[in-house]
Amino acid sequence: MSKQTGENSFKFISSEPKKFSGGSLWRASAANFSALHGLAIQALDLKAGALREPHVHPNANQLDYCVSGHARVGIVGPEGHRQYLDLAEGDISFVPQGHLHWIENLGKEPLRFLVVLSHEEPETIELSDMVGGVPGKTIHQLFGLPAETFKDIPKGGLRIKGGL
Repeated sequence: MSKQTGENSFKFISSEPKKFSGGSLWRASAANFSALHGLAIQALDLKAGALREPHVHPNANQLDYCVSGHARVGIVGPEGHRQYLDLAEGDISFVPQGHLHWIENLGKEPLRFLVVLSHEEPETIELSDMVGGVPGKTIHQLFGLPAETFKDIPKGGLRIKGGL
């Protein structure tokens, strides 16, 4: 159900979030807020110790703003380039389009992040969908691991796990 109240207004945080054991995620995009052109916004609340599943946005850059708490943003890019960015209240980070990334709550208090994406309908591919979508035979051939190594990875998208 849309909480759009006018052409340029949307009741973002009062809209229905996706809830998980480790937190909640709110999304506003052109799908539920037609005024958004060329961008989307998300709010992410993570419980202490929780983790937002690693994922990629094939069609959008991401700008993160730490509203409250202490976070680590992990980024993996081309040629294995890795960054682990520790953020506190008021800090921002940037994730280039197509880079694998995740957000962890490092603190003992809840974490709140605002995420701005450079596409009005950002696409997301979750790590569990990537790994779970590769046949076991291929995993075995590539890494020498038993074909059933990843058979129990849950399918079907976004996970926010953990928490103290």
